[in-house]
Amino acid sequence: MARPKNQKQPARLTVTLDENDYKEVCALAANNDVSAAWVIRRAVQDYLGRLPAPEAATTPASGMK
Repeated sequence: MARPKNQKQPARLTVTLDENDYKEVCALAANNDVSAAWVIRRAVQDYLGRLPAPEAATTPASGMK
């Protein structure tokens, strides 16, 4: 099924984990029947949710506030 036109394409990001972190992510994913990508997305959401809200967001591409 095609993505609706009003829904934005998710951004992709490549990260490098040390071996122990990678093993823990994979084990957590397997134990919860989810993908490693899901574990990473959830970890990022949880981390960002604990940070104070920024006063004004700056986008790296534009450099504008």
